[in-house]
Amino acid sequence: MSNEQYVVVTTISQFKIRYVVPMSELQKENPDAPVDPKWALDGVTCNDYEEFSQEHLGEVITDWQVENEEQIIERFDKENDYLAGWTTEQKLNNIRRNGTSHERRNAEEISTDD
Repeated sequence: MSNEQYVVVTTISQFKIRYVVPMSELQKENPDAPVDPKWALDGVTCNDYEEFSQEHLGEVITDWQVENEEQIIERFDKENDYLAGWTTEQKLNNIRRNGTSHERRNAEEISTDD
């Protein structure tokens, strides 16, 4: 393991999601009662409908910390358990790529294409 240190930044991402449900569809859920628009709330909660629109409202940083390479590999395995079979080098390459700014990554990709 190297002496590389990694900054772990934790955020909460927020989205505004809108659903649109025809009243006629709600009525079909309970044809024996007068339609109640609030029935749509249950359907949204149960993931019965597809979203109509979505807007990202941003991210809020909740905390940060510095971890060494051993800690970051342990975190990788815990939080990405479906990739735990990767080699340590594959994991570190993934972390380095994702932790490189888009601008620098694009510049490096362009320079290797020349």
